[in-house]
Amino acid sequence: MIDVLLVGAEELENLSTRYLAAVLRQHGYSVELAAFSTADEMDAVVQQAKSAQPRLVGLSIIFQYRAPEFLTLADELRRVLPQAHITTGGHFATFAASDLLRDYAALDSVVRGEGELTLLELVQQLDSPETWHTILGLSFRHDGRIVENPPRPLIADLDSLPFPARDTPPQHHLGIGLSPVVGSRGCYRDCSFCSIHSFYGASEGQLQRFRSVPNLVDEMERLFHTFGVRFFIFNDDEWFPPGKAKLARIDALESELARRRLDVIMSIKCRADDVEESLFRRLLDMGIVRDYVGIESGSDHSLHTLNKKTTVAQNRHALEVLNKVGMLADFGLIFFDPESTVEDIRANLDFFHAMAGEGQAPLSFGRMEVYAGTPILDRLQREGRLTGNYLAWNYLIPDPRVEMLFRMMIAAMRHRLYDNDGLGKQCFIAYYELTMYKYLRRGQAEPALIHQLRDIVARVNNHSLTLLEDMLDFTLHENIYDAKLVNDRAAEWASRVNLFDMQTLVELSNWRAQVAQ
Repeated sequence: MIDVLLVGAEELENLSTRYLAAVLRQHGYSVELAAFSTADEMDAVVQQAKSAQPRLVGLSIIFQYRAPEFLTLADELRRVLPQAHITTGGHFATFAASDLLRDYAALDSVVRGEGELTLLELVQQLDSPETWHTILGLSFRHDGRIVENPPRPLIADLDSLPFPARDTPPQHHLGIGLSPVVGSRGCYRDCSFCSIHSFYGASEGQLQRFRSVPNLVDEMERLFHTFGVRFFIFNDDEWFPPGKAKLARIDALESELARRRLDVIMSIKCRADDVEESLFRRLLDMGIVRDYVGIESGSDHSLHTLNKKTTVAQNRHALEVLNKVGMLADFGLIFFDPESTVEDIRANLDFFHAMAGEGQAPLSFGRMEVYAGTPILDRLQREGRLTGNYLAWNYLIPDPRVEMLFRMMIAAMRHRLYDNDGLGKQCFIAYYELTMYKYLRRGQAEPALIHQLRDIVARVNNHSLTLLEDMLDFTLHENIYDAKLVNDRAAEWASRVNLFDMQTLVELSNWRAQVAQ
């Protein structure tokens, strides 16, 4: 028997369960971690739970679209662990706490907001439910009603947290270890489609907080020497602090890495208006070789809907700078949003052609989804435009031609764009490998292989863009209410995608084999 079983996705982005485990272990509790990255792993998690017999199970729901799978898992765990306390947490659970406790009897509580200290107190008081009303950030049932305790203040000193638990070795590509790391929490911006600002803003404290640079590099150094990690992927919501603090933090990080002689490369996330040529040349010299930049749209109208407080001109400038200095630019586009027009679609297509048509980065695009806790959810609810429920909100785009374009894109390209084994995701993985190949095998990288991958990605990008243009032309000039016509064309596009993808995946696999030699 153990004290706690923590269940979460083991995607590269997830450190939440690892921080929870580290805090609990620091206080003497026994903890196991269980990977639940796909629904196929449900039986394995249930078997692990039966074997471990935990007193408490914590479910970390990082991605809202997976909430139904986690809730099904909660039912299965309740069946095999009738006496265990089952709790859940994460952004979605924080905003949907009352709904979840009302609708899912398998859940005993919800940990809202930053969970480390709330979960610790729950475990400490697990046998004293009469005291649970004192646990800040906890929601639970009592005498048939739902109790929502006041929110817990944000953790002011992130250095006070232990390093996240690393129970399993890091992932490796090309024999090189890579690992997620977090240097800060929160974001000072308030984009309408994002729940981060609301998540941290619901609690007292500074919205964006940073670990000290020595504390951060201590963890990096440990991972470097213990696991051979040389590629650190920062999963900060916004890597830069605002204002003058930006350069001071970069100075400190540059100095600390040099002092400890850590030969590493790094990936960061930031906004388009953070990107300046002189600054990013310096960052590249420090080892920051990849930037996931929050572009979101190639339409000023859509950027206003998303409350990005940036312009298309700034987006173009950011990607041009990253390409010029030689830093890999990853970016996704919210191709469709609740106010998308034909003009927005054309603007996005033009933007894609200019910014990614030559293979600078694999294309990633889709529709803005409505997540719990976001300002745009509140607006669409007020306007009566939402369908579905809190587990999966949906909406229609007002222009039926744009709505039909989205549906046809999904019918033809879902696997390419969204599945882990689809061509789009595989191109992203190959670009990770290209980044390591270029910068960690300096002097050995063959320019021909670098150009070969860029050519493959350019062809994939342009194939997607050509299909989208064909679909847009169809919605503008054909009868979109003729079901047979629409279905026939969608099937034709899907066949073209499947044939292209099968052929190109073989080519991509051959490229990866050459790089791995």
